[in-house]
Amino acid sequence: MALAAALLLLAPAPAKADPVMEAGLERLAGTLGAVHYLRTLCRPNEGQVWRDRMVTLLGRGDLKQAARDRMVAAFNAGYSRQQSAHKRCTPAAANLGNTYAREGAAEANRLADRIGPRLES
Repeated sequence: MALAAALLLLAPAPAKADPVMEAGLERLAGTLGAVHYLRTLCRPNEGQVWRDRMVTLLGRGDLKQAARDRMVAAFNAGYSRQQSAHKRCTPAAANLGNTYAREGAAEANRLADRIGPRLES
């Protein structure tokens, strides 16, 4: 839930592009891709929630097309790395999905701190 709240904070972006923010968004996109694959593998009832969160990030008004393209590439790379490493849900894959979700929430909060007050979970 903290990740979803932080992502909502990131949606109303400042008018000017911020290279540090864009680099953080790329990291977050890669993490979301990894979580999307692992959670789809181990928690199929979550559906497309992680992909949908990526779409929310891509909806930021201050991103140039090149930044969006890098974020999509990072999401796909995160997804592909996990797909190559995990063919079925194992305890390790499930734990890794949880770890990536926590890391994504932390990154989203760091990014949200750059543009405004942090939401508490």
